[in-house]
Amino acid sequence: MDMELNDEWIINFEKTDELYQDFYKDDLYYVNLKYLYINRSNEIEKIKEESFLMSRPNYISREEVLQILKKSVIDDDRRYSLLSILKFNITLDADDIKNFVLYPNEERNYLKVIKNIDAISFEKTINMLHDLNDLILIFYEKSTEIKKVNPNSSTKKIYIGSLSSNKKTIKKRYKD
Repeated sequence: MDMELNDEWIINFEKTDELYQDFYKDDLYYVNLKYLYINRSNEIEKIKEESFLMSRPNYISREEVLQILKKSVIDDDRRYSLLSILKFNITLDADDIKNFVLYPNEERNYLKVIKNIDAISFEKTINMLHDLNDLILIFYEKSTEIKKVNPNSSTKKIYIGSLSSNKKTIKKRYKD
């Protein structure tokens, strides 16, 4: 009994599956960093963009975030302070792509505000949409003026009790 296994259907399936490979969710290995610099007149002064290669897939460690911030706080000899961090992560499923294209005005919220300077994790994204994942850092120009303190508005120290150091100590004598 010489039976041959027909594996042609497996080969056809793999060829068809290869066509849809771009629609499967996969790990993110890089993310786009976008820097927005806002001047003291509340105008966007500069926008910079670069790619950031993550040391671990889907994850930017706290140390990496701090390194990014430290490097981008000073631009054109001006000092900026961090105003906000926004994460744009498209978590669209392959089944929802048709609705995404047909109904572009439907509300989807892929933008999240990062409230703490800590590790930032991204969810897996469809291969075709990897380029759209961003980390947006918004900086506000620091004032170079030194604030003058009004002597009348400063808080004064309040002392409770007397200021004199003449304190009397009374010794009690015990009777034998």
